[in-house]
Amino acid sequence: MKRRLTCAATGGLLFTLACGAKVEIGHGAPRGGGGSDDSPSGGAGAPSSLPQGGSIVGSTAGYADVGGVSEISGGSESGGASTVVDPNHDPSLVGEPGPADNGPQAKVGRVDLLLAVDNSIGMAEKQRLFSQSAPKLVTRLISPYCVSATGAVVSQPASPTTACPQGSSREFAPLGDLHVGVITSSLGSHGATGMQDQCVGPSYDDHAHLLPFVRPNVASYDSKGYLNWDPQGLSSPPGESDVQAFTASLQSMIASVGEHGCGLEAQLESVYRFLIDPQPLVSLHVAPPPGLNKAVKVGFDMELLQERADFLRPDSSVVVLLLTDENDCSVQDEGYSYLLASAGPMFRSTSACHTDPNDTCCQACAEGTRNPGCAPFARDSECKKGNYLKPADDDSNLRCFDQKRRYGFDLLYPIARYVNGFGGGNVPDRAGKPVANPLFHQNGADRDPSLFTLAVVAGAPWQDLATPASLSGDSLEYQTPSQLNMNARWATLLGDPATNTPPGDPFMRESTDERSGTNPVIGASIVPASSTDPQANVINGHEQNTLNRDLQFACTFELPTRVTCDQAASDADVGCDCFAEEADRNPSVCNPPGGGPAGTTQYYAKAYPGLRELTVAKELGRRTVLGSICARNTTDDSRSDYGYEPVFDALGQRLAATLVKP
Repeated sequence: MKRRLTCAATGGLLFTLACGAKVEIGHGAPRGGGGSDDSPSGGAGAPSSLPQGGSIVGSTAGYADVGGVSEISGGSESGGASTVVDPNHDPSLVGEPGPADNGPQAKVGRVDLLLAVDNSIGMAEKQRLFSQSAPKLVTRLISPYCVSATGAVVSQPASPTTACPQGSSREFAPLGDLHVGVITSSLGSHGATGMQDQCVGPSYDDHAHLLPFVRPNVASYDSKGYLNWDPQGLSSPPGESDVQAFTASLQSMIASVGEHGCGLEAQLESVYRFLIDPQPLVSLHVAPPPGLNKAVKVGFDMELLQERADFLRPDSSVVVLLLTDENDCSVQDEGYSYLLASAGPMFRSTSACHTDPNDTCCQACAEGTRNPGCAPFARDSECKKGNYLKPADDDSNLRCFDQKRRYGFDLLYPIARYVNGFGGGNVPDRAGKPVANPLFHQNGADRDPSLFTLAVVAGAPWQDLATPASLSGDSLEYQTPSQLNMNARWATLLGDPATNTPPGDPFMRESTDERSGTNPVIGASIVPASSTDPQANVINGHEQNTLNRDLQFACTFELPTRVTCDQAASDADVGCDCFAEEADRNPSVCNPPGGGPAGTTQYYAKAYPGLRELTVAKELGRRTVLGSICARNTTDDSRSDYGYEPVFDALGQRLAATLVKP
């Protein structure tokens, strides 16, 4: 089912983009030379240099043109020193912090489950494996385990009405009220509209809408976009009461996600927009000079607000299960963030950025004014190369990677936005004013922050997340947040970006270069890209020759069905890592299991370090569940570690704390 988007008037001007009327999106003036030999003569509307006295960092709210000079966060309309603002402390981007995760745990009797699925290229096999595991998830919720007085699992009855064995009881009451919705990671080009720009066009922007509203022929409860498990018939009209039918509908919905979405994967922002954003946008408009080519939000998405109101109950336990194989790329809406999707080159950073991105002298070479105490741009060794990066150093596939070091600024939303939003804090409206968080304050009713759960299934070696006892054998158990703290695994996974400390596990370090080192959990060492053995180590096989157009893998896993990357697959736009032109990279996923040169058959799937998603999970504490998208077992569905079933077990344990007992 497809719908027409709703547009609304803002500031007295009616914008009708996607509502049947044509709207011109202005590019403004082309890029100028900026004093660089390699600068293009034209582009997708970028300024020839950054605003005089202004910083591009943290500058997505509160724009006003004063005396012809754009007033940007940290800027000075008098042309004074540019200040790089820390967006993590900018309330216009973040809001106000929520309560600490140390209060009592509230309990309710219903669940609203949102599946946030990455739909970028290469996700098809992971989605298929997730779909195959979906019946386990449904069964886990509607017929929970029978547990002993000590919490040990005794059995899982086939039916929610079956009595538990003597001496045991259900870990929580069988769910008789469950909403399940699915959204994707695609939020479009953020204002870029050029023919060669990324993510331009409706197929790359799902607007954080529930899937039946952006995919044809996807069924949902009462045409509201979600599934409704309602065995007692309490809804009007009644929801689904047949387990097999409910599961089949869920699998069909997951299958409709696809892998042809935007490569700027906004995993966190899509969830934020659907559940939290008090004024979700309809579109972005790039204003030409004198607006300095900045993107501004247009309209209010009333249909999304209606979807949210229908799906989300104020007295439910809310669960977000996020499935992704890449680091989050939640691009800020407004400002210059559309440049990430532009076909033109990005700005070059100063030399300080290459040593320490947190250094105050880390800026873009094109900024109007040098920060105090820093050498002039003209004397900076990097800036002497020109204001823009050369194509070989600025592959469009890497625009979300290491932005501050490479560009001198960060155009992603700060992590604090999601920690505060998912944690129960106030959130900013479009003007930057803190307002009540819609996820926790709905129609006069309040949801306790302890009733939110974020389950992250992302790129990380499963060995880093597993309990020591389950590192071997046929069962896999993921550690709880408290266990991860106790075993110092967060430093292994994330390091400390504030002090420029990389993750303790070298497999979790984002890099285009070959890495070195040893996984601290199982002792597996990084293997050079010269290897042709895809099992040279058990985590990612070996490094690859990225040729500066890809990142090294955090982990790989065996595909249940091999994929042929031939011309037919190319013509069908199938996500495949082993086309003939990729052989020079020697990716481990293309080496045959017994070893040998990379060919055009893909035997394994890969994932990249999911650092931003995992950082949010770390900060939310007990309200999170973690799992690896690199499944340990993809071939034997009789084992309990098959596919993503270990994640569902961990999620069930977390939900047991939020749901009433029978």
